[in-house]
Amino acid sequence: TLKEGLTVKAGDTITVSAISIHGKPPPTSAWSKAGKDFRPSELVHIETTPTTSTLNIKYATRKDSGEYTITATNPFGTKQESVHVKVLDVPGPPGPIEISNVSAEKATLTWSPPAEDGGSPIKSYVLEKRETSRLLWTLVEQMMLPEFDLRGIYQKTVIAKAGDNIKIEIPVLGRPRPTVTWKKEDQMLKQTQRVNYENTATATILTINECTRSDSGQYPLSAKNIVGEVSEVITVQVHDIPGPPTGPIKFDEISSDFVTFSWQPPLNDGGVPISNYVVEMRQTDSTTWTELATTVIRTIFKATRLTTGVEYQFRVKAQNRYGIGPAITSESVVANYPFKVPGPPGTPQVTAVTKETMTISWNEPVTDGGSPILGYHVERKERNSILWQTVSKMLVSGNIFKSTGLTDGIAYEFRVIAENLAGKSKPSKPSEPVFALDPIDPPGKPIPLNITRHAVTLKWTKPEYNGGFKITGYTVEKRDLPNGRWLKANFSNILETEFTVSGLTEDAAYEFRVIARNAGGAVSQPSEPSDAITCRDDIEAPKIKVDAKYKDTLVLKAGEVFRLEADVSGRPPPSMTWTKGEKELEDTAKLEIKIADFSTVLINKDSSRRDGGAYTLTATNPGGFAKHIFNPILAVNPYVPPDPPKTPEVTAITKDSMVVCWGHPDSDGGSPITNYIVERRDRAGLRWVKCNKRVVTDLRYKVSGLTEGHEYEYRVMAENAAGVSEPSPTSPFYKACDTVFKPGPPGNPRVLDSSRSSITIAWNKPIYDGGSEITGYMVEIALPEEDEWKIVTPPVGLKATSFTITDLKENQEYKIRIYAMNSEGLGEPALVPGTPKAEERLLPPEIELDAELRKVVTIRACCTLRLFVPIKGRPAPEVKWTREQGESLDRASIESTSSYTLLIVENVNRFDSGKYMLTIENSSGSKSAFVNVRVLDTPGAPQDLKIKEVTKSSVTLTWEPPLIDGGSKIKNYIVEKRESTRKAYSTVNANCHKTSWKVDSLQEGCNYYFRVLAENEYGIGLPVETSESVKVSERPLPPGKITLLDVTRNSVSLSWEKPEHDGGSRILGYIDLKVDVPFVGRPKPAVFWHKDNVALKQTTRVNAESSENITVTKIIICECKST
Repeated sequence: TLKEGLTVKAGDTITVSAISIHGKPPPTSAWSKAGKDFRPSELVHIETTPTTSTLNIKYATRKDSGEYTITATNPFGTKQESVHVKVLDVPGPPGPIEISNVSAEKATLTWSPPAEDGGSPIKSYVLEKRETSRLLWTLVEQMMLPEFDLRGIYQKTVIAKAGDNIKIEIPVLGRPRPTVTWKKEDQMLKQTQRVNYENTATATILTINECTRSDSGQYPLSAKNIVGEVSEVITVQVHDIPGPPTGPIKFDEISSDFVTFSWQPPLNDGGVPISNYVVEMRQTDSTTWTELATTVIRTIFKATRLTTGVEYQFRVKAQNRYGIGPAITSESVVANYPFKVPGPPGTPQVTAVTKETMTISWNEPVTDGGSPILGYHVERKERNSILWQTVSKMLVSGNIFKSTGLTDGIAYEFRVIAENLAGKSKPSKPSEPVFALDPIDPPGKPIPLNITRHAVTLKWTKPEYNGGFKITGYTVEKRDLPNGRWLKANFSNILETEFTVSGLTEDAAYEFRVIARNAGGAVSQPSEPSDAITCRDDIEAPKIKVDAKYKDTLVLKAGEVFRLEADVSGRPPPSMTWTKGEKELEDTAKLEIKIADFSTVLINKDSSRRDGGAYTLTATNPGGFAKHIFNPILAVNPYVPPDPPKTPEVTAITKDSMVVCWGHPDSDGGSPITNYIVERRDRAGLRWVKCNKRVVTDLRYKVSGLTEGHEYEYRVMAENAAGVSEPSPTSPFYKACDTVFKPGPPGNPRVLDSSRSSITIAWNKPIYDGGSEITGYMVEIALPEEDEWKIVTPPVGLKATSFTITDLKENQEYKIRIYAMNSEGLGEPALVPGTPKAEERLLPPEIELDAELRKVVTIRACCTLRLFVPIKGRPAPEVKWTREQGESLDRASIESTSSYTLLIVENVNRFDSGKYMLTIENSSGSKSAFVNVRVLDTPGAPQDLKIKEVTKSSVTLTWEPPLIDGGSKIKNYIVEKRESTRKAYSTVNANCHKTSWKVDSLQEGCNYYFRVLAENEYGIGLPVETSESVKVSERPLPPGKITLLDVTRNSVSLSWEKPEHDGGSRILGYIDLKVDVPFVGRPKPAVFWHKDNVALKQTTRVNAESSENITVTKIIICECKST
C-alpha cells in the first residue's frame, strides 16, 4: 500500500514496513535514504525479523521527506524496494518585504514566496502592520490564494443537449480578487456572440448559446492574484443524435432471396451510446424507401424475402436516446445466387466419326463460377450455316457426347455450353469442321528399307478400308525417343506407300507412323509406330561366300532344276542383283529369285539349253561392291526358242491402264508356247519393266498401275521349253489418260430472280461430264428476234452454277443459254425456257416460323430472350414487332434485314410474358404471325384489393389473383399489416390459399394498412397495398335523449346525450339534424327559413320543406357542424 507514497505531518512518527522478505539463506536487510544507511538512535528505531523489517522515525520534520530504500542481501544476490515519504509542515517565512510608492495615505508592499512551502501550495498570506511607537501588530488584510467552488458541478462535467443553452456559473474565492481566464482545450477561449464568459465579483460565468457537438471538450480556467494562481478543468459534453454509421456497407453474403450486410458504428455517437439501428431498403427502379427494421442492435443485418434478379439499395441510420441520425447508403446489389455462371468449356474435339455420327469430347471450364457444373448443352451447325442448333435433348453430365442423324459428306462444327445454378455459360470456341464420313482404317506399320545417318526410307501397306473414297495421300510423323512429341515429317503430299524422311540427327533414335487421308476428307487414326530406328552408317564392304561346288562349272541336263546359293555380308546390308550377260534377272514363275538381308537363292525350273551361261551375283553398299560368277552348262536341248511375236498394239486406254495385243510368232521352235512376257518402257526412262508376273498364254494383256499422263511403249517375248524368244518389235508410244469428250448440256436451267436491269439464273451440273472434270460455265444472251449471241460471263468461265446478268434494258425480253466446259472445250448449250424479261419481281411477304417458335417459348427470369424469324418478300418487307396488349417494347433490341428479323430482350421478367406479334408488309401484301413467350418468374401483384368488412377488432380483405402468374401456378398468398404510425409490415398469414382473409386481433381505434403478395414456385411476387389506412372501429350507437333547452320567437336550443358506445372511435360530429315546426294560419301562410338573418340557401345538404296538407314545416341538415 506504500508504493503510492507516505504522507505525514511534521512532528508525527514515520513508520515504513517491509512485510515480506524471503530468500535462502535468509537475507539481511538495511534501510537507507539518499544512499546513507539508517542507524538506530533515540529518534530512529528499526525492528527486523527473518521475514519483516520496520523503520520508525520520531518527530518528523520537513528534512525527513525523501526516498526510503530497503535492501535485502544474501550470497545469491540483492533486492531493493523504495517508498517516497512526504512530510507536511507550515510554510517558511516569505521573502524580504520591499516598500514602494509611499504616499501620505498608502504604500505598496511586495515580497517573494517562502523558500519552503511546507509540502503544500501556499493558500494565502496574512498582512499585519504596527506603528513604530507600538509593540502590537494589527491585521491589515488576510490575502488568500484563489479557489474555485466546484461543488455545484458534478464531477467537473456539464452535460447538455445539442441546441440548448449552456450556462456554467462557478463561485471564485480569493483575496485580492483574482483574474479569471477561460480556455478551450489549449487555446484561449475566443469570445463570440454565441460563446462568451463574464467575471463578477464573486463568480465566473461561461455561456454557450445553442450548443453543438463541436462545443464538447475540455475548458481549462485559471484564477490568479498576487498570492498565486490555481487552475481547474471543466468538461463540457454536448449530446446529439448520432452521425452516420461508418461505411462502406459491406455485403457479407448475397443469395437469390436474401442479402446479409454489415457496417461499422458511427465515428460520432452523439456523446451517448448507440441504442439501435434503423435499416431501410428500396428497389433501384423506385424512389420509395421501405423500413425493414427499427430495433437492430448489432452492426449486421439479413434482409430476407427478396425477389430474385431485382436490384436493391439499403441504407442504415444510427439511433441514440436523442433521436435518429443521418443514413449511410449502400451500393446497388442484385439479389442473385452468390456465384456466377461458369466460364466457357474447352474447345470440343471430334474423337470418332462415321457418316451418320460424330463423338466429341471437351475439357471442363477453367472456372465453375463458384457452383458445381450441373451439365452441358451441345450445339452443332453445318460449316456453311450461321444457325447453331441444340442437339442435346437434356443436360449432358459427362465430357463426351455422341451426335447422331448427320448427313453423309457434310462438314459439321460443335460447341458446348456449361450450366450451373446461376445459369448457362458463354459457348465454347467451335470445333474444327469435320466431315461426316466413315473412318479410314490406319495404314500398315512402317518398315525401314534403308537407314543412313541423316535419312530413313520407310514403306507401309495401304489401309484395309478406305472409308468409301479413294486414298489421296499420306502424312508421315516422327518422334524423338524416348519422350519426344509427334511432328509432321513430310511437307508435300505423299501419294505412294514409300517415303524417305530426311534431315534426321546422326545417332538419334526415332519412331515413325503414317496417317492416311481419302478424297472425302476423312483422316485415319495413326498407324502402329515403327520399331525404334537409330540413324547410323556402319560401313563394311560387301563380301560374297559360296559353297565350294559352285567354284567349278556345273553340268546339268535339260529340263532339270538348278539352284545357285550365296551368303553375303556387309554394312549397311548390301543390295543384291542377279544378271546374265548384261540383263538383270527378275523373279518369274520359271526363274525364282529369293533375296534376304544377308543371303540369296536363284532357282531355275525346267532348264533348257539357253539357260546355260554365266550368272553374276553383285552385292553393293556404300562401302563398295562384290561379284561372283556362276557357270552352269546344260546338255543339248532338242528344241529351239520360238520366233519373236508380232508388233504389239494398244486397243484400250485409261489414265492408269492399257490393253496390249500382239500376233502369234511365225515359229514356236518345235515346242508349244508356254508363256508370253510383256515389257513396257516409260518415254522418260531407260529400263524395260516386266508387266506380267503370272503366265500369259492369250495374245492380249491388260497392263495396270500406270501413271496418268506418262507415255509408254511395249514389246513382247514368247517362251517355250527351249527358252525365251527375242523381243518383238516395239510398239508406238501411247499416253495413259482417260478418253475425254466434250460435256453434255447443263441441267434444269431456270430463272431465280429479276429486276429492272438484271436477271438471275441457275442450273445444275451436266449429267455427262465427257470423262473430264467440268472446269466452268459460259452464259450467252440474245434478243428474241436475233441470232447474234453475246457472252456475258468472264473469259475464264464461271465456277458457280448461278449467275446474275446485269446492265439489261428494263422490260426487254432475252434469250439465254448456258454451256459447260471441260478440258476438251465447250459442250452443248442448254436454253433457259421462254424469254425472261428484265423486270422487277414482286413477292408477297412470308414468315418462316421455326417449329420451336410455334410452341410456347419458355424462359427463366433474368435470361435473354432471342426470337430469330426468317422472312421473305420483294421488295424487302417492312418489319413491325408489337405486344398483344400494346405493352412497350422499349427494352427490346430489334434487328431486321431483308431475310430475317431478330428480337432480343435482355434480363427478362414476368412482364415480358405474353404474345409477341410480328407483322411484315410490302407492296405485295402483308403477313402476320405471333410467338407466345412465358417467362418463369415470381408473380405480379394481386388485383382489386378491397376492404369487405370492418369491426372493432378485425378487417376482412378480398382480392383477385394476379394478372401475371409468373409462368407457374399460384401456390399461396401472404397477407401483411402495419400500423399507420409504423413503416415496417408484419406478416398475418404466410400461407393463405384463398382470395380473402379476415385479419383479427387488431387494436380498436388504430389505423392500419394492409398488403397482399402472391407466391409461386419461383418466389414471392409484387405486393398490392391498400391506398388509405383503415380505422378499426364500428358505427356508433344512436344519440341519447334529446332535451329542449330554450325557445324564443325565432330560435330553439337543443341538447342530447352522447351515444352509449362510440364504435371504438371518437365522435367527430352528428350527421343529420331534423327540426319539425308546426304552424297555423288562414289562409295558409307562406313559410321562409333564415340563418343569421339571411334567407336560407337550400343545398343537397341543407334544405327546408313544407307539406301542402299538414301544418308542419321541416328543416333537415345532413352532416351538421358546430358552425
